[in-house]
Amino acid sequence: MAAILIAMQIVLSKLSIGPDNLVKFSFGFIATMLMGYYLGPWLTGVAMAISDILTNSVFSTGGNFFIGFTFSAIISGIIAGAFLYNQEITLRRLFIYEFVQTLVTNIFFTTLWIHIMYKAPIMALLTVRVPKNILTWIVYSIVGFLVLRAVSRLNLRSNNNTY
Repeated sequence: MAAILIAMQIVLSKLSIGPDNLVKFSFGFIATMLMGYYLGPWLTGVAMAISDILTNSVFSTGGNFFIGFTFSAIISGIIAGAFLYNQEITLRRLFIYEFVQTLVTNIFFTTLWIHIMYKAPIMALLTVRVPKNILTWIVYSIVGFLVLRAVSRLNLRSNNNTY
């Protein structure tokens, strides 16, 4: 199951809607949530690292590899697993999960990595990134809730948790 979810992560992270210069919504968050829901925190962290490395090597579109983003992917997976694995899926849980995910990985770490890579002033980055992330937090929470509720009804979990 981990391999299928890694492949899904790679494909969905390449798909997005919205213009680059405004608010662009990527679909990779769906695969991250599914990994957390099915695999737990540690395996999801490893799966996210594998996904990030494959995306930036085999499926690269010419961007620079930066190990900080791989670290962020690992943290993102751990957060997803900690909030979603063996948990009841509620709208409240998804809003809290996405808030923590957005705050830690998107606002803190991604802003830090962009600052380190391009020497952009942190306050200038935050001025642009915080409003965008507030909007994506709301959208990702609602979409994530709908997806995970639907998936939880399929009862695809293994009884012995072997993948």
